[in-house]
Amino acid sequence: MATLQKLRNMGPMLVIFVGLALFAFIAGDAWRLFDSNSNEASVGTIDDETLSAADFQNLYNECQEAQKMFRRSDPRLSQEQKLASFTEEENSMIKDEAWGVFVQLALVEKQAKEAGFAVTDEEVTDIITNNSSAYLNSMYHPFRTETGFNTEMLNEVIAIAEGKSTTEYPAEIIAEYSALYSCWKYMEKRVKLEALMEKQVKFFENGTIANPVLANRNFNLNNNTYNLEVVAFPYSDIADSTVVVTDEEIEEFYNENKEYLYKQLNDSRDIKYISVKVTPSDSDRSALLAEMQEYTDSLKAGNMDLETLIRLSRSEFGYNNFKWTKEAFSEDIQMNIESVAVDSVVGPYFNYSDNTYNTFVVKSKSEAPDSMLVRLIIVNSQSADEVAATTDSLMTALNNKGDFKEIAKNYAHADSLWITSKNFFSYGIVDNAASQDAVYNAAKGVYTTTDFTTINGKLIFQVIDKKGKATVYNLAAIKREITFSNETYDKAYNGLSSLIASCNSIEELDQKAIESNFRVMKENEINATTKTIANVPGSYELVKWILSDDRTVGEFSKIEECGGEYLLFAAISNITPKGYMALDKELNLYGTKVSDIIKNRLVLDKKAATISESIYGKAFDAIKGEKNAKVCTVGMVEYKKPTNIPTMNVDEPVISATAANMNEGEISAPIKGDRGIYVIKVLGKSAKNGTFNAQTENEYVLSNGNSYSFANIAAQLYFMGLQEIFPIENKLYRFF
Repeated sequence: MATLQKLRNMGPMLVIFVGLALFAFIAGDAWRLFDSNSNEASVGTIDDETLSAADFQNLYNECQEAQKMFRRSDPRLSQEQKLASFTEEENSMIKDEAWGVFVQLALVEKQAKEAGFAVTDEEVTDIITNNSSAYLNSMYHPFRTETGFNTEMLNEVIAIAEGKSTTEYPAEIIAEYSALYSCWKYMEKRVKLEALMEKQVKFFENGTIANPVLANRNFNLNNNTYNLEVVAFPYSDIADSTVVVTDEEIEEFYNENKEYLYKQLNDSRDIKYISVKVTPSDSDRSALLAEMQEYTDSLKAGNMDLETLIRLSRSEFGYNNFKWTKEAFSEDIQMNIESVAVDSVVGPYFNYSDNTYNTFVVKSKSEAPDSMLVRLIIVNSQSADEVAATTDSLMTALNNKGDFKEIAKNYAHADSLWITSKNFFSYGIVDNAASQDAVYNAAKGVYTTTDFTTINGKLIFQVIDKKGKATVYNLAAIKREITFSNETYDKAYNGLSSLIASCNSIEELDQKAIESNFRVMKENEINATTKTIANVPGSYELVKWILSDDRTVGEFSKIEECGGEYLLFAAISNITPKGYMALDKELNLYGTKVSDIIKNRLVLDKKAATISESIYGKAFDAIKGEKNAKVCTVGMVEYKKPTNIPTMNVDEPVISATAANMNEGEISAPIKGDRGIYVIKVLGKSAKNGTFNAQTENEYVLSNGNSYSFANIAAQLYFMGLQEIFPIENKLYRFF
């Protein structure tokens, strides 16, 4: 039960997890509002079978809980980082991960059932017991130990979370174990997915393993190096304008290849949009500067309490009369602080790096120890009399040379603690300026007391040693970022709203936007994987609007207010339903269409055919004498390496493969490469005298020359194949 004791010792931290568990409970209840028989409670389909939104919600909750636990278990992170809330971007990544696991698990389980594969609970137990999961070993998680997986802790978690434990535990322990259980359920799904994929890919791998004949041939091809003379004819020597490609040829290529190249499984949208980032106006800047001048005048006059003045000014820095080293202040203040006299006011001035107006006053400069070794005891109670009595008793014992550790053992204390002037306050041992001065000025070896002001307590401390000196400053600073006013924001909103209201079509929007100094931009291929429009933070609501099933071409959105400073508007310019892309479909912001891509490919094919026909059957010397021929010699050509053609500044793998099947003195037919047509002559052929090893050659073939892991690429190809067999429709944006 050591794990339980650790959790009890965590104290207030568990409150956080109670809150998280409560949130998960509320979120879970929310999904009961959906009618389970409604088609709307769906986040997509696999092979036309509905994917339940409630099922995805459960997995998403587990994934989110797991990510919290993973972060909390990472020893590389600070305590603050471990407990930090997820950012919008991080939540988006978690949603993507959950969706990936959701559909992969559905696909792989569907195929596994048909193929007769399964992963049992016993196999999962073996995997974690033997520490053989690449997924689990790739990260920090709450069940990880130096030697493997903590199965004892897992069993304890499962027993408590599933109500199988006979022991009663406090509510905070139950909440913590519920969170750990949710984390494990997600990890279990990942382990099962990994194991199922491994089984199926292994089966696939065994069906494609290199045989002895292929291995021997691969060895023979690579057991020689070649010296070549290469004649190259670049495609670029033929002008595109001279090559005719008809619409019929484009359509024929499209029909032959549309199943593989031009099929999309989900709807997509093209939009025209206007993005406005609201920025401060000149009057906003002037108003803030005038306000800062008033604060500066007040600092100079000294007619107001500094703490009150700084609070009223809404400065990014508070003031509490403490003394700080210069590193505690922003860089612009650090640059001036040493040269500023006491009681001098600097400002107002503009700091470009953080877009702020600033003013500050140095109230004092003094010397403090650079570092101090202290021991301390904190005495606190609800009763002031009890604090005083306890402090007197402890001080008497200490001053009578009592043993510090024995005296302090029943109180919050530190036997020896090095503190520096730079990070003095990170230790939290004082909460007021008078106490700070008391610690700084205390004589070595003397037990001293000082008061807390935020709690009913006292600090007993002894300075054991002091080293070095540091300059500390009592400084009051007002730093204000230049922001836009409500009037400026309203003006930008009303201007965009007026433009939209005056337009009845996208064409009219294009024209009038120019007249109103707005820029209309376009973004294509918005689909279920799109997270933002134009990388504007907080624009996912607009994405959801764009992807909604009832959108129509030409429809205008409302103005979305994003991230507190962006105004975003969109109009639907095109809708591409799932299926085959149309030939006139624009693929990018430059207006490149599917037909353009096909035409460019056919142009290269025709150039290749023209060049090949012009040199086919000619003697090698005659080919070298052709007007546009680029001739070079290349040495150390190997079958397993692409050949660099210096006259073309390109690597051409096809040259290596062709040469490996030729003999010395032999001349090739025209070879079609990526950048041109080539004719090669083998000037010399040298044997490497290697030793054939069937296993080595098999491994090489399976790794494609060590350029990838066969298992990884096989898994990717296998998953892609499953998506072809069982098409996935992603409608996640409906609810997430």
